[in-house]
Amino acid sequence: MNKNIFKYFIDFLMVFLAISLGFLADNLRENYSIKRDLSKNYQSLINDLKQDSINMSVILSRDESKNFESLVKLNNLIYNFHKKNIDWVQMKNEIKTLEMLPAYGTLFMDNSTFKNMQSSGLLSSIDNEDLKNELSYYYEVMLKRLSDNNSNFDKIGIEFYNKNFPFVSLSFFGRFVFGESIAKKPDDYLDVQLDLETSKEILTSEKLMFDLDAYTGEYLFYKSIIRGVYEKNQNLLKNLYLIK
Repeated sequence: MNKNIFKYFIDFLMVFLAISLGFLADNLRENYSIKRDLSKNYQSLINDLKQDSINMSVILSRDESKNFESLVKLNNLIYNFHKKNIDWVQMKNEIKTLEMLPAYGTLFMDNSTFKNMQSSGLLSSIDNEDLKNELSYYYEVMLKRLSDNNSNFDKIGIEFYNKNFPFVSLSFFGRFVFGESIAKKPDDYLDVQLDLETSKEILTSEKLMFDLDAYTGEYLFYKSIIRGVYEKNQNLLKNLYLIK
């Protein structure tokens, strides 16, 4: 009787150990798989963030160019004209000297890796809570804010350049598009354009002063958003490099 009980106990113990070891092996295999997938996704996140960083650097570098100086100069010209410090002829001649105004280029961040981690549940496997919160803030809060302002900036930029100030940009691109064709010679096209009565009406209108303020304000605000995103981007890159 005792021998049977002992035999049953040994059999039970062997089954229990086999099941336990099976669970342990599965857990180890799953943990290894998660760590491997996290490592791959960390590298993908680094690649995404580095590309974002390059794109932002290009956009932010425009602040230091003569293009931004031209925007400031145009604001001063419009202001001085309406203050009657200069007349139309003086204003027109100064506009001819302006460089290309800063473009309304927008940033589109790549969040494909983050979305993949989120949908697969891999995001919840990140042990570092600070990193997890940083990633969520960067891709869900800052990206949403950026996307909303992309639309605003595009709308105001298109409106401003197409309807309110199509002068300097057309003259600039004319060098590449029209060349020295008979139809539009870039050297004197701007002169002809600014001599039109319609150009005078646009440039001396009170509406242009408000539209220029709107574009300048949106431009500066958008750049401040990009700087904030760039700082977070650099911090995330640093933390991911430390983990990886």
